[in-house]
Amino acid sequence: MVTFVIALAVALVLRRSAVVGLAVVALVLVPLERAVPLRRQRVLRPGILTDVTHFLVTGLLVALAAVVAVVVVAIPLVPLRRLDLEGLLPGWASVGLAVAIVLVGTYWGHRLTHRVPSLWRFHSVHHSIEHMDWVAAARLHPVDAVFTQTFAVVPLVALGYQGGALAGVVALVTALAIFQHANVRLRFPVLRWVLPTPEWHHWHHATDPDAHDTNFGLPFVDRVFGTAFLPRGRRPEGFGVPDPVPTDDYLGQLRYPWAGGALERTT
Repeated sequence: MVTFVIALAVALVLRRSAVVGLAVVALVLVPLERAVPLRRQRVLRPGILTDVTHFLVTGLLVALAAVVAVVVVAIPLVPLRRLDLEGLLPGWASVGLAVAIVLVGTYWGHRLTHRVPSLWRFHSVHHSIEHMDWVAAARLHPVDAVFTQTFAVVPLVALGYQGGALAGVVALVTALAIFQHANVRLRFPVLRWVLPTPEWHHWHHATDPDAHDTNFGLPFVDRVFGTAFLPRGRRPEGFGVPDPVPTDDYLGQLRYPWAGGALERTT
């Protein structure tokens, strides 16, 4: 509770827009989760203050780290950036290429966090979620978040895309993450293999053995790479990891990967 209060105070000073955004999204998604839930659970479920703290503080840490990463990467890529594909291509082609890069890049970045033990130690913090809802999307270790975003941002920087495109990437990834973690029963029969619905992404977090290492990105991207999983007539048995990640301790979750206690892989 003390950590949450401090995080809220810091956010009000440094990230007022994040506090406002949190309130706006809550006004939309909390009633929706109550009206059409995928699973019955309390709004004030265990660990929610920790995840709100992630929303307010980790986002700031990731933003700062991402800026540093882009600057470090951009310096050796200066000769390549002269290509300036963003300026050379027609607007529709430039946007289409950027979207394709983001979708494929984040897929492989995410997949690596499941396959490489040293990366899984950080990513296991996110998979420690046992109660899926829109706030759970924020439970990310900063190292994990920056690593995955780098797979989308670095190619864009290399190809000459400017700050507007990079900001758009962050906005797109954030919006998709919040939506696909939400505890809402929304189905799109025609677009179920295109849109990353909550039903789709919840299987990525499932403890069911046959859902292991599936649904890393958008449905059609997973289908291309053979990792799609969306069974009919079933719901996940549960969520979480066997790793001893602190479930309701923000600072403990930040420290956890450095302690070397995470298991190599999990569901």
